[in-house]
Amino acid sequence: MNLCPTSQGPIYYELTGKGPPLILLHSDGGSGREFSPIVGRLAREHRVLVLDLPGCGRSPRRAFSIEYYEENAKAALDAAHKLLKEPVRVIGVGGGGVSALWMSILAPKKVRCIVADSFAEFYDADDARRDLTSHREPTPEMVEYFREMNGDDWRTVIHELDRLFAQMAEERRSVFDWRLDDVANPVLLTVSRRDHLVKDAARRMLEVAEQIPSAKLVVYPAGDHPSMWSNQDEFWADALAFLSRQA
Repeated sequence: MNLCPTSQGPIYYELTGKGPPLILLHSDGGSGREFSPIVGRLAREHRVLVLDLPGCGRSPRRAFSIEYYEENAKAALDAAHKLLKEPVRVIGVGGGGVSALWMSILAPKKVRCIVADSFAEFYDADDARRDLTSHREPTPEMVEYFREMNGDDWRTVIHELDRLFAQMAEERRSVFDWRLDDVANPVLLTVSRRDHLVKDAARRMLEVAEQIPSAKLVVYPAGDHPSMWSNQDEFWADALAFLSRQA
């Protein structure tokens, strides 16, 4: 098993392809496996590093602290330093998009550009109640997905996320600790207007974009959550065009 030592503990990784370095950061509750449909295509033109963020997927389990996204970014930066030539391009989906922006906040010189899809700055009480309810009685499709992403102990990961999100909602805490204006790299933000998991998704992503001087926002009129897969043709065309302009 490929494990890279980081300041946040060892994390699982897969490295493939040739070209400019590109890191893929998965969604909350997911793992690097969610990028399986696209890695081969990306690897034709990039050196692709796919990570299982701390506590997720094939990485060792751990409790998630209130600094979850910042810690994920630190782990990704450590892995990039050990395994790739910096600066790196980053694509993140959901919570992976949050962690990608944290990479720029923490170490802008180590990041070339970022594509961040389908998330919000705040996790409110409605979000927490919805997720907790669905996770208590998951559908067979949800169970299959979480097991594929995280293995037979998937409930451990989801329980930690539920606990974390409830705390974030209670504290009305910005997942960026109010530091979005520190993002100094070119950023493409994407979201589906009809995202059913993020209430008022387009408005909330616009609020993120307005705090990042270098951000461009694309709102897809159709699709769902996340845009990366529900609008995959449009998303990947936009993402790859954006990356190509940041040579």
